[in-house]
Amino acid sequence: MKKMYKIFLIFIALVFGCTLKKEATETTGHIYCVKELKIPTAEATALDVFNKFISDAILMAGNRIECSDRTTRFIAIDIKKISFHEIGYSSAQRATIYKMNIRLHLKVENINGDTILSKMIRETTQYVGTGLRADFEKRYALEDLARLLEIRIYSLLKE
Repeated sequence: MKKMYKIFLIFIALVFGCTLKKEATETTGHIYCVKELKIPTAEATALDVFNKFISDAILMAGNRIECSDRTTRFIAIDIKKISFHEIGYSSAQRATIYKMNIRLHLKVENINGDTILSKMIRETTQYVGTGLRADFEKRYALEDLARLLEIRIYSLLKE
């Protein structure tokens, strides 16, 4: 009985170990470097939020991020306009609903500097919060907007 159990465990380890190893090492895409990210706002967390979601979009599309001599593609993102408008308030007069607009230019170049993709992207969203802490909710609104950009950039890189 113990021998059969050990054989079963070894079989499971081999099957799942090989599968996980294959998926972890398999890359079908390119090696990207985020060369430039221009943001025309003084928001303290905007750069971090956009960097995170742009990086996630690159990785989800099956690519890697590495700025080295092995890099095959370079991304430059120039956010032309980002705006927040408080359109709803709680009874304590704190913003609860934000309408956000963003317009940016996405440019992808190959290693020779040739433009592979040049796209103007516009997104608009609305974030509804509780109105308890307006500073946190503004960050959550920014993350919602960045999440929309992540989906758009992912779909462009997947094409």
